Amino acid sequence: MTSTKQQRLTAPAVVLVGGTIIAAAIAIGHGWPNAGFAEAIAIVLAAGYYLLAGSDSDLGAVYGNRADERQVLVVMRASHISMLLMLAIAFVGVVITVALNKNYWQFELFGNAGGFAYLISILVLGAHEEQVLDSHDTK
Repeated sequence: MTSTKQQRLTAPAVVLVGGTIIAAAIAIGHGWPNAGFAEAIAIVLAAGYYLLAGSDSDLGAVYGNRADERQVLVVMRASHISMLLMLAIAFVGVVITVALNKNYWQFELFGNAGGFAYLISILVLGAHEEQVLDSHDTK
C-alpha cells in the first residue's frame, strides 16, 4: 500500500472507528436496531470521506493529508474559529443552566477542556528559546 493510499484512509478510518464506538453506546442504551442504523450511517460517512480524500480539491487535499501551506493556514484558521465557537456555546450553556438553577458542569467541562488544550498547545507547539536562537544564528 502506498503512502498516499494510507493518508487517504486516515479520515475514513477515524470516522468508522468513532461511529462504531457510538453505535456500541447506542446498542447499550437504546438497543441493537438503533445501533445498526448508527453503524450504517458511520459506514456511509466513512465511504464519503474516502471519496472526498481522493478528490482533486482543497477539501480532498486536507482530508487526504496532502495539504500545501495555504491549505494548512486555512485549517488553522478554521480550527481557531471552531474553538471560539465551542467556547461561546459552552459559555451560553453555563449561563442558561445557571439561570434555570440546573447542573452546569457539562458545559464548564467543555469550556475548560478547550481552554486547557489551547494553553498546552501554545506551550508545546510555540517557539522555544533554542529555536529562536537558531533562527538568529542563520542570518
